[in-house]
Amino acid sequence: MFKKHFVKILIGCLFSAVLIFLTLRQVNFKESFELIKNANYFILLPGVLIYVLTYILRGIRYYFMLLPVKKTRLFQNFPYTILGFFMNNIIPLRIGELIRAKVTGERLQISRSSVFGTIVIERLMDVIIFVLLFFVIMAVLPFPDFIKNSFYISGIVFGAALFILFLISKNKIKASAVMSKIPMPAKIKNLALELLNKFAGGLIILRKPGIFSAAVLVSILIWVSESLFLVITAYACGISISVIGGIFVVIIIGIGAIIPTAPGYIGAFEFMGVTALSALSVDKDAAFACIAIYHFLQLMTIFTLGIFSILKEKISFVDLFKFSKIEEER
Repeated sequence: MFKKHFVKILIGCLFSAVLIFLTLRQVNFKESFELIKNANYFILLPGVLIYVLTYILRGIRYYFMLLPVKKTRLFQNFPYTILGFFMNNIIPLRIGELIRAKVTGERLQISRSSVFGTIVIERLMDVIIFVLLFFVIMAVLPFPDFIKNSFYISGIVFGAALFILFLISKNKIKASAVMSKIPMPAKIKNLALELLNKFAGGLIILRKPGIFSAAVLVSILIWVSESLFLVITAYACGISISVIGGIFVVIIIGIGAIIPTAPGYIGAFEFMGVTALSALSVDKDAAFACIAIYHFLQLMTIFTLGIFSILKEKISFVDLFKFSKIEEER
């Protein structure tokens, strides 16, 4: 896997290095380190518990996402959901999502392509929630026109992607017919059609408005809770921001996660977080201290939950690191 994706991995690490450099050149590291050292870590305990809650909510959301494919117990999917995030923080290129699809599919005995379809919907849902929340934030906080326009464009692009997936889920036969007309080698076309048929199975939730609405509601709770964690972390560093401000920072960091970087979104997370807090008139030294603590606690929480999930499900690290096998299997 590493040989196959060496160039992509190298580019991701270079992006991380550049973004870390751009972040650190804006701050006085000595001042930031003093702020990190003197932060009120006792206050952070409820913040970490709230962050754990966001993953419990993610497990509940995925229960709804998977419900049209297979009914499971409410928290049965929680370990598999955690494993995806856990592996994304260890390996690059978001391969953790493929691992999550593989483990979920094998453990629940359903198509991994269908599972991956639900994960794609889940990610699109997050982006659309970001856009919707930003529209709410715009009513409170002033933003330059270019930022507003970028979110308008994002809303249109990702909304259109969701609509296309809805059309595929509604008429899989017609979607297959359209793909059949696309000129490509027969072997590749047959593989693409097979994957489309399996992938479409995970899109059924788009035709279930009640279940989809429940998943959207839980998504909003997830991002509001994560924003509360940021607000608490900021307070521990002597920074006062509103929940609306916290949501804004979390949205900007979430957008930064799209950038291909080293595992754990290192570099993009810090650069986007400091930039967003600076836009809220927070001193950059204090902003870096806050984001560094916030990111570290996130990584440690996901690591702890990931180890718990591995032990609970009795999955070996050897199985999780069979990247090439995961990518080749359908």
